[in-house]
Amino acid sequence: MTTIALPERLRIDTATACWQALRVALDAGEDLQVDATTVADIDAAGVQVLLMARHCAARHAQGFSIDGASAVLTQAFQALGADAAAARAGQGHDTDSGEHNG
Repeated sequence: MTTIALPERLRIDTATACWQALRVALDAGEDLQVDATTVADIDAAGVQVLLMARHCAARHAQGFSIDGASAVLTQAFQALGADAAAARAGQGHDTDSGEHNG
């Protein structure tokens, strides 16, 4: 299992770098655990990065979990209609058949 610590600020200006780190871990084929304990500022781009990582892991039968989700992160997921609980637990059902983007 690979653990990636998210940055304190997960917004559009840091989303690409975060996605690249997550993708390297996912491409290694191991289960991915995301440490979100330091996330204090997140926007829609940050949520999208986490959802893309979860989807990519699910497509490749890899485990994915978000640990230490703050209230800020949970509220951002809820504001966008995403299921933060499913992302934390690595559960949920994605019906989209697209590959992860680079």
